[in-house]
Amino acid sequence: MRYLLVLLVVAAFSFAADPYTDASPNPGLPGGVAPEAFLDPLDYIDLEALGASVYCVGVGFDGTNLWVTDGAESGGVGDNMIHVIGIDGTLVNSVMQNNTSGWGLRDLCWDGTYMYGSESTTVQYYDSNVVKQGSYTCAASNPNRAQGWDGTYFYTGSFSTTIYQVTWNGVSGSSATYTTFSNAVANGGLYGLALDDYNNCWWASTASSDYQIYQIDTSGTLINAFTYTIATAGGCTPGYLDGYPGQTQLWVLEQGTPDALHCLWLQEPGALERDTWAGIKTLF
Repeated sequence: MRYLLVLLVVAAFSFAADPYTDASPNPGLPGGVAPEAFLDPLDYIDLEALGASVYCVGVGFDGTNLWVTDGAESGGVGDNMIHVIGIDGTLVNSVMQNNTSGWGLRDLCWDGTYMYGSESTTVQYYDSNVVKQGSYTCAASNPNRAQGWDGTYFYTGSFSTTIYQVTWNGVSGSSATYTTFSNAVANGGLYGLALDDYNNCWWASTASSDYQIYQIDTSGTLINAFTYTIATAGGCTPGYLDGYPGQTQLWVLEQGTPDALHCLWLQEPGALERDTWAGIKTLF
């Protein structure tokens, strides 16, 4: 018996006049809807209700918790922070960023040991206790706003069509090299990157007035672009939600009212892979 998966494309809310800012002025969309199909919402976390400011920008997942960057200093309402949030939506810790200014660190990515984020051409990295361990320089963009890691290379970009592949030697204080990986982000609003192991692709969140989130092959070619119904998007990260062990979700930060995290479903609930069907047939 076969099922036809239908992707419902919903009309988007209005953006602010300038979509390419780090500001968070726009209304959002409530979450908590049960998943039915690809990219359906699984969960929703109100960041402001946890004590974050209205200036949240990036998100990363360390295998246990979500990290959110908060550029409160830019709004004159406090210090730049990193908020550590359990995937059950509870606040675990809030730590001041290490000597950042303005909007501070943007999007984040985890390499299995450290969390990386940039406020300029300098990329800082923190251990699991949110203690800065070092930094490297990457001149690919300023800031290295989007951050991704595939197990070998870093990937970055900033309000551009270009995603860069970054090679770093792992030595703090050194400079990384970079090459163009992809120009698939047609709207030039690149903000976040997340590797999707389940679907073997990248996801790119974009702060653009056409509301697009891009699915990109690991070779850098465009697979598809989807309309995503939130206010201005910030960073994004892969993650795993309680109740769905071993299955990948995409977390996207919304710069809206309130600033929030949206968890999206990246596979059909209960769906079997094609090779599983062959295995079943051998039983009959």
